Amino acid sequence: MTSDSTVTVSQAQANLPRLIRQDSFAIARHGKVVGVFLSKDRIEALVESMELLGNPDFIQALKEHKAARGKQFDLAELDVEMSA
Repeated sequence: MTSDSTVTVSQAQANLPRLIRQDSFAIARHGKVVGVFLSKDRIEALVESMELLGNPDFIQALKEHKAARGKQFDLAELDVEMSA
């Protein structure tokens, strides 16, 4: 988190309705972060990422992609194949 997304406890109390419209922010007390707010969407994205990273097939595909060995598919061909 960036310093502009860190607020004091007092600021959080005074501005909570505005703050919760943000994706995330940290709450600091005496200059140290003591809490973090993450939106529902951010939490869901983190859970999905953890699930993917726990899948050996996904990890293998990611390694192949990074090594530029991943398979390339034409979108139109995939549409035809998936609708068959």
